[in-house]
Amino acid sequence: MTFLNSWFLWLLLPFATYWLKQNRQSLQQNMRWLTLSLLVIAIARPAVPQTPTEQSILSHSLTIALDLSASMNAKDIKPSRAEASRETIKTFLTQNKTDQIALIGFTINPLLLSPLTTDHELVKVALDTIKQEYILTKGTNLQKLLEKVAHFPDAEKTVILFSDGGDELIDKALILFAQTHHIKILAIAMATEKGSSITTKENSLLQDKKGHIVVSKINSGLAQLANQSGGALLAFTTPQDMVYQIESWIEHQDKKLLKHQSHDYFELYFIPTLLALILLFLSATRFLLKVVALLALLGIETQASFLDGYHLNCAYQSYHNQEYNQTLKSLSNIEVNSLESQLVLAHTYYKQEAYKKAKNILKTIRTTQPKIKQQLLYELGNCEAKLTYYDKAKNYYIKALQLGEDNDTLHNLTRIMFLKHQYNSKIGFTNPSSPEASNSSSNSVESKEKPSSKEDKEAGGSGGEGSKKSKTSTVQVVKSSDATSSKREMSSTAYDLINEGYIRETKPW
Repeated sequence: MTFLNSWFLWLLLPFATYWLKQNRQSLQQNMRWLTLSLLVIAIARPAVPQTPTEQSILSHSLTIALDLSASMNAKDIKPSRAEASRETIKTFLTQNKTDQIALIGFTINPLLLSPLTTDHELVKVALDTIKQEYILTKGTNLQKLLEKVAHFPDAEKTVILFSDGGDELIDKALILFAQTHHIKILAIAMATEKGSSITTKENSLLQDKKGHIVVSKINSGLAQLANQSGGALLAFTTPQDMVYQIESWIEHQDKKLLKHQSHDYFELYFIPTLLALILLFLSATRFLLKVVALLALLGIETQASFLDGYHLNCAYQSYHNQEYNQTLKSLSNIEVNSLESQLVLAHTYYKQEAYKKAKNILKTIRTTQPKIKQQLLYELGNCEAKLTYYDKAKNYYIKALQLGEDNDTLHNLTRIMFLKHQYNSKIGFTNPSSPEASNSSSNSVESKEKPSSKEDKEAGGSGGEGSKKSKTSTVQVVKSSDATSSKREMSSTAYDLINEGYIRETKPW
């Protein structure tokens, strides 16, 4: 067991000090202290780790590069270039769910703020930790940024660049470097062609060494760098519109297969919470002894139901992961069998092709709900069909259809009637009680009456035969020429079912 919010356990120190005291208070007061301790444990979220699951997803590998230079404080883009960039990045992280994203902040030197991850909330936290007022370096160096990205392991690198391009000349050497290292740049122009002055921390306008006011404009070479690297240059409009344009561009880029491992937990916070509520109630009641005795009895059953629910949840997870042996192991730990646990057990045996075991379990399930009863009859029919007991399967399907229409049941009924007809044609026997009970000859079959099994009686006989059979009977095989010359007539049992309203006369099966 582990605690997902383990730092809350430090709050137990005052309670530990109280319990170490020799002069404690009354019993009711002790129970209140214990209640608070249990609530702290519940807030710490105790949990049992589950088996890690690995998922494969197709996603892009993206690097978001955010310019943190002083020129990003210009206000030609409202509220400022830096604030508009942050808002756009946060919106993009919220709407993008599957891509791997890394975050780099840069001026003249790049800094990796978050590595490639699908945990976009972590990238948001890294973005919020940037304090623009603490950045003292000035200038923008795209060369060092691309050198940092070039060390990433992916063969094809995609950079979403939020920058005004800086004042440095973007030459052919920088473009060649991006092409050589397969770096595609989608540049978001965080400046206008007209430009803007820059306000310093002292609320004065930034000036150069000669005392001239600095006007920061978009670097004209940024478009050439983006286009010749295989990317594009997007002019900033609004954060939501920019996210739409970024997503549209990304959709045309190649994806790669990522293996994502997730760790699930079964949380147990409800146990200390329930105990805390019980203790709080006991500390406020005058009938303490009677209530304690009653809750002690109820507590045993409650604990058992909690554990059974946990084991059933584990069985569901193992079943969906196709770990059927683990499913059987989890179900074996359940003390009180329920409808859900029995159904999961039957389905597990069915998946393992143990059809007789699945059938025996389904027969033991009792319910008054028509939908569940119809599902049980349908699954019993499936088991009998897998065991090639076509008559029994037919009876179960018909009983299921009596409880309501179902396309799957009707399809399976049609299928087993076709299979039964094929089987009878091969062995030369028109209506055997089971495949094991049939013997064939070239033109005729002689069969002796055998006592039907208990299972056959429960299934209601086979293929329209009555409860009594003659000791010997001879059945003539119909040749193919006879079969094609006339339509097959329905048996009397079929007409009985029609008269009772169970099946349609036009299509009885």
